[in-house]
Amino acid sequence: MEYSKIKDLLGVYFNGETTLEQEKSLRVYFNSNQVDPRLKPYVVLFDAYNKAGQEVLEGSLILAKKNRVFHPWTTRAAALVISGVAVSAFMYSATIKAAQEKEALTAFKESKELMYLMVNQLNKGTKTLSLVDQFQVHKNKYLK
Repeated sequence: MEYSKIKDLLGVYFNGETTLEQEKSLRVYFNSNQVDPRLKPYVVLFDAYNKAGQEVLEGSLILAKKNRVFHPWTTRAAALVISGVAVSAFMYSATIKAAQEKEALTAFKESKELMYLMVNQLNKGTKTLSLVDQFQVHKNKYLK
């Protein structure tokens, strides 16, 4: 195989994206005597993989059993803690929401009062303008 193809295949191999056929072709290449001198450091790696694959465990493997004691009160305690946290979070959010609603209601009342004040001032201005219109009419009658 040519150097660039092997180099690309090694990149894919080290990213863990090779197929079994590609891995097999890499093993065959690095076990042959025709390895490119630039790729010689990888020969040691693939040789170690081959040796590790040939190792066999002699004897039996005994795994220690974990003794898990089930305490029924732990699930109840966990449920109690979770429900306590949920209730306190709900109460906290309700008080914050009530305070926000109070602030919004106060702001609404203040803006409503300001609107009434502005409407009263506009009404006074309208009355004054109607008096000016009447003055213009009477002035035009007498000054002609």
